[in-house]
Amino acid sequence: MFNDSQPSTGPDRLSNYMPQTTTQKNSLHLLAASAMLFTFFLPWVKWEEYKLSGLELPIGNFFAVSADKFGLANPYPQLNFTFYLFLLIPVLTIVAAFLHNKGKKTGWIAAIAGSLSLTLATMYAIFTHTLLDLGVGKSLSGMIQPSLYIHGLAALLFIWTSRPDGILLKAAWILIGPILAYGGYSIVKYQVENETFASTTKEKPAYTVNAAELIQEFISSDSTANKKYTDKIIVVNGRISELEAADSTINVKFTDSTSGSYAIFDFQAADVAAVKKMAVGDSVSIKASCSGGIFSRLRQATVINFKRSAINK
Repeated sequence: MFNDSQPSTGPDRLSNYMPQTTTQKNSLHLLAASAMLFTFFLPWVKWEEYKLSGLELPIGNFFAVSADKFGLANPYPQLNFTFYLFLLIPVLTIVAAFLHNKGKKTGWIAAIAGSLSLTLATMYAIFTHTLLDLGVGKSLSGMIQPSLYIHGLAALLFIWTSRPDGILLKAAWILIGPILAYGGYSIVKYQVENETFASTTKEKPAYTVNAAELIQEFISSDSTANKKYTDKIIVVNGRISELEAADSTINVKFTDSTSGSYAIFDFQAADVAAVKKMAVGDSVSIKASCSGGIFSRLRQATVINFKRSAINK
């Protein structure tokens, strides 16, 4: 009486398409996870000849290269430990993708992984733009590598295809990372640009140290040395290993010849002319504010940054 070949209607017909939709969603989710994992270890930015992957910031190379090669250090090195959070990106991506494929509800795990990825990508883009403003590179598009864009799009898709469904919540996870990254950057930029310093020469030093001994302290335990010296006025005595001069500023380095680790001093305008008359090998006493030190895995050396530097008379 009834034709069995006639297409079903109503709920039965709708159910025929649901497995296909779920399968397609799973495929997109796993594709996004694969793209996130692969691109995390590829170059995201290129600063002149230096290429940095998404891994470089959490392991400490990001600001080490910036400070060493372009004179732009992390203004708050005491917060470097927070960057380890970004190591969760590949871990959470693998966990979320595995459980999602098993049909588990892992929306919040995927959301955290994706949000951290979008935050990190935003930080790379913003900081690279700052370097561009300082004369590094010719264009932002030339410095940002395709892997950063792919990783960002994959992170967005990873959040969007996660379980459970919730458009507003997913949109919030997508937006919160970039907003916080940009907001944090804007606050730091404002503080740095509007920071006013008293002359270092008038301030009493908290410590007077030999350059070689100071560097060894940071090599032995940078966490202990950072707690001791960061944001303190210090007098450092040593022989100049290297001078990095520019039109309006100059950097002085004290370098440990055995390890390659060094302390670098950015001089105040009042002392630039006098320092430019010095030469490598000269003994000098410098009073400066310590910005902290960090071990660079790229250089396999410890870099200690100083600001507000002045010749100690």
